[in-house]
Amino acid sequence: MPRPHREIPSQRLAASVAQSAASPKPHRPPWLGIVIAIVGWALLAYPAIILGLVSFIIMTGASDTGTTAPAIALGILGFLATLAMLAFPLLLGLAVKARRRSLWIAACLTGVVTIGACIYLAVEWFIPLGSL
Repeated sequence: MPRPHREIPSQRLAASVAQSAASPKPHRPPWLGIVIAIVGWALLAYPAIILGLVSFIIMTGASDTGTTAPAIALGILGFLATLAMLAFPLLLGLAVKARRRSLWIAACLTGVVTIGACIYLAVEWFIPLGSL
């Protein structure tokens, strides 16, 4: 004898989709992302201000007699690195809070640029190796 219609499982949803919808991931508190962003901005405030000033000085040619195309390009790269320093803590806080792959990718990319900018500042401006 065939089974009644109400006992036949639905063919519309796959079993894995139905099971994953039943157990959602626990949410992280929003204050965690806020704390990460504020601490990150506090740590990167000084290097970001210094890099912005250095980029402005290089771009305007205040340290030399004139402005050249490489100096303008280096200044623009410095300003882009400064923007990455401002965006990195916020993106990291959002990635920790929301657990989305796109936010993690953006946070990693801006983090790499931020680390590169901090190394550039430390090696080229804070500890000039040419004067040793």
